[in-house]
Amino acid sequence: MFYSFIRNACYLYLKVFNKFIIKGQDNVPKDNSVVLVANHVSLWDPVILACSVERVVHFMAKEELFRVPILGRIIRNLNAFPIKRGKPDRGALRNASELLKKGNALGLFPEGTRSRNGELRSFQPGAALFALRSNAPIVPMALIGTKSTFPMSLRGKITVNIGRPLVYPHLYGKKISTADLERVTDDIIESITWLMKDV
Repeated sequence: MFYSFIRNACYLYLKVFNKFIIKGQDNVPKDNSVVLVANHVSLWDPVILACSVERVVHFMAKEELFRVPILGRIIRNLNAFPIKRGKPDRGALRNASELLKKGNALGLFPEGTRSRNGELRSFQPGAALFALRSNAPIVPMALIGTKSTFPMSLRGKITVNIGRPLVYPHLYGKKISTADLERVTDDIIESITWLMKDV
């Protein structure tokens, strides 16, 4: 209920005060598990991603945010869960895997932190790992214009370009190697790079 209210309010704001364009929305499965993967340049990227799809999206967020009074409670009620940065966090990994096993949508920013110049940074293999372990499709997304526009600039332009799902049936249910993760991660990077240019 709270998630839907906030999501709908933000979506309305974007449509009224900005030129908010979503391309390829039909590429997001209506149900079952899916891993939504996007580039990351702004603190508002999770909001933009959530407003771009007709699914309830669960996000990982750095642990420090949950310690901030009020903010921590809000983001937890918006289906975010904490992850410790800089070291393996088995609890967060377990949470992500369980969400996907239950047929949910998981939103990830594999760069781990925001890109200062807008260019893609190196990707962590987590998105590929979660998707392959849960047999979930990976939907690449390019968020364009979020750094300088939302929420302060009015009449700005934000484009979300959603690509076709990446699926790997030959790897589902199999032992996943480091090489497999690297190949899938490279596919994600290639897809998002192309989507960032195709505007």
